[in-house]
Amino acid sequence: STKTPLNFEKPVSTPTAPNPSKRTGLKELRKLVQACIQQHTYESAIFFADKLIVLSKREPDDMFLLAQAYYFQKEYRRAVHFLKENDLVQKSVRFALLAAQCLAGMKDWEACLGVIGEDEKSAIERDIKAHDSDEKLSLKAAVCLTRGKVYEALENRERAVRWYKAAIAADMKCYEALGCLVEKRMLSYEEQRSMLDSLGENNTSYKWLMPLYRLKLQQHETKTSHVEKIATVLANDFGLEENLDVLTSRANQHYWKNRFQQAYELSKEIVERDPFHHSVLPVHVCCLVELGLKTQLFFCAHHLVEAYPTKPISWFAVAAYYYLIGKFEMARRFFHKSIQLEQYFAPAWIGFGHSFAMKDESDQAMAAYRTATRLFRGSHVPLLCMGIEHLRTGGLVPARQFLQKAETICPTDPLIYHELGVVSYKNGEYADACVYFLEALKLTAGEALNAWEPTFVNLAHSYRKRRMYEKAVEYYEKALSVAPRSPMIYSSLGFTYHLQGKLDNAIHLYHKALGIHPRDTITTDLLKMALRDAI
Repeated sequence: STKTPLNFEKPVSTPTAPNPSKRTGLKELRKLVQACIQQHTYESAIFFADKLIVLSKREPDDMFLLAQAYYFQKEYRRAVHFLKENDLVQKSVRFALLAAQCLAGMKDWEACLGVIGEDEKSAIERDIKAHDSDEKLSLKAAVCLTRGKVYEALENRERAVRWYKAAIAADMKCYEALGCLVEKRMLSYEEQRSMLDSLGENNTSYKWLMPLYRLKLQQHETKTSHVEKIATVLANDFGLEENLDVLTSRANQHYWKNRFQQAYELSKEIVERDPFHHSVLPVHVCCLVELGLKTQLFFCAHHLVEAYPTKPISWFAVAAYYYLIGKFEMARRFFHKSIQLEQYFAPAWIGFGHSFAMKDESDQAMAAYRTATRLFRGSHVPLLCMGIEHLRTGGLVPARQFLQKAETICPTDPLIYHELGVVSYKNGEYADACVYFLEALKLTAGEALNAWEPTFVNLAHSYRKRRMYEKAVEYYEKALSVAPRSPMIYSSLGFTYHLQGKLDNAIHLYHKALGIHPRDTITTDLLKMALRDAI
């Protein structure tokens, strides 16, 4: 028998051509599912996506849409079951990442790590093809961010920091990783700057992004002009002068420089435009406390509790109100409630410690500050508070140790040097005290001097102890320029003139001090001595 020759013009068997109407129907159904997700009608999205995967013969993209709809509906277990049942987790990184996000939503941290791996040697790393274009966030950054969140939840802060930094290094558009590092005080000021410097200025087509990041990290910058320069660049070059994040960064910098009125005016503007802008609310509440605005703080706290009863900032505001009116036990209760809602909410821990310190309950205050030190390794504030508390109770050696540790984390905070100066003064080390007080004044850059009146006075005291009377007079007069109604400064300046033998000047100043505070027995005795010496 002979074989029938193949006819190339007419194939032996012709596959069934796809039905154009069916293809069009799938396309429309796919658009419908995407529209449901975009319009947050997730139940509808699940309903239609469930039919879509059957009609499209379980196309991977359509199965991803259904899993996404489950995730948005917070049906995490259902999403994980669906992904595993269809062997999708091992199919691609996006499915693995979605499964990990669902497991994180279930707080099954170990299983989450099992999906995305613990380190660079895991299988998922070999499959990642990072989309490092300017339009999308890379999958590598998303995987690193998820690892960071898992390790943070497991209280392994060291690994959490490592993966958050890896996320930013993989894609500097991963703002969430930077937010975790900064808001939760995981890095010191120098470590933050070093991390940003390592990214480079041209790592993204969004040219405004690096200046915005730098502005966010400028709260401890010594010179306000540096901050304003960055803000000016963002305003003039990119039109971001009214952006709330830019204004929040400026408000934070004002607050840390003790310019509470300016910080309050900015934070108030932000809150009026967006009452629930969570980044600015802590500094806004703290400014209300510093300025003693009880009524405004009461309404702010009431508004937040009504809107967000499960957010730590709401109960922090309540606690701050009770702290301001002197009801420290009530304040303590609500600071604790804020901490229970969010363990890593730093302001609540500091307020919790302060509420004990104000009642002279030093042990409990130190316990709160110690916990804050453990949780917020990048923040110098808990160490500073521990140093101040030891200083208050007379523990000069541990006070110095904690203050020096705080200095290594943030060498630009003038308050650290002021307190170190006080420790040296109480130890009789007057030359060292002068060095520390001068450094504190240098770091203030001549701004918000009203807040630094104690530093001027203590520096003058130190010079007087060293018998450098002219210098002492100079700084007492500077202290008077910012606090002209202080009887203690008039009395101290008068005593300095008294020691110099300038009795007329001394008597005049003693009279001024007594004119403000007539019952000051020490000044009265000094005046009697001066009058006796003048005869």
